Amino acid sequence: MTGKGRLKNMNLFDETENKYFEFIAHLLQNGHKYSKSDINYLVEKYLTGEPDFDVTDTIFATEEGEELVLYYDDGNYAPIIDANFPIRVGAIEKEALKSLLSNDYIGHFLSQETIRKLEASTKDIVCEWAPEKIAIRNVFSDGVTKQNKEYGPVISLLAKAIAEHKAIKYDNIREEKKFEYRNVSVFPVRIEFSIKNDRFRLSAYEPNQHRFIKMNLDTIDNIVLTDQLCEEDLEMEYREFLKANTKSVKLDVDPVNHVIERCFRIFSYYDRKARYNKEENKYRLEITYLKFDEAEVIKDILSLGGYATVIEPRQLQKEVYRRVLAASKLYES
Repeated sequence: MTGKGRLKNMNLFDETENKYFEFIAHLLQNGHKYSKSDINYLVEKYLTGEPDFDVTDTIFATEEGEELVLYYDDGNYAPIIDANFPIRVGAIEKEALKSLLSNDYIGHFLSQETIRKLEASTKDIVCEWAPEKIAIRNVFSDGVTKQNKEYGPVISLLAKAIAEHKAIKYDNIREEKKFEYRNVSVFPVRIEFSIKNDRFRLSAYEPNQHRFIKMNLDTIDNIVLTDQLCEEDLEMEYREFLKANTKSVKLDVDPVNHVIERCFRIFSYYDRKARYNKEENKYRLEITYLKFDEAEVIKDILSLGGYATVIEPRQLQKEVYRRVLAASKLYES
């Protein structure tokens, strides 16, 4: 059957393709028990926007005889069924999975053993498209794809540290900048990837100074996992940190010359919302970011040229204007 024929016989929308199904499927994996703190975190992660409280009240019913998904016991929720919930994969998802196996980044995220298993399970799938047909432009010139470095083992180690609430130690030595840090100890909390900069980044808690920091993975070496456990509720503290240090900027963007596509790629690293104003033929883009990312956000806004206008906040609007004015004066001179 051709790609068009397959699409014709597929349902574009399916009752299982929604956030609540994904949420329930996650809850029913591996027989995990969840505290109320765990539940609050998962609701925030999976049920973005305003949740349907009728659904969540049904999922987390505590009265005997009302439990449908989880049962409540001694302050924890646990799955009713004693088996993993099946994960449905559609035809297009299988094609996407097979195509990703030839992607330049795949070795940074999956082990060779996992890649071999996926190659074996997808060997009979015929792909109608390939990653090499997708051109990604304006990417940082010295990013992951240009470096002769395998990040897979490092990411696995960091993921283990996050899951087990353990500290790592690393070296950060930069001869060109004349600074040297050895055996630095931090507790990783998030691993991030920037498409535009083509870089992995790590957010971590620095216990000596009681603060959260962010660093590029390519700037640190000799990373080792320690047995040091964090005595604090790091996940809760990090969420409080995000709330206290989150800022936002609103842009009006002209939908010409693929600028909207560029915006979503440039700001893929951040939470963002977009709304189209048909009368003005503009997109209102709201980007949420952390304070220590502001310099990068300003640089990204400037890269859009005259196609993007800062609407608010006033402080950021003035800073962008100041930089544009300084650049124009430098050009005139």
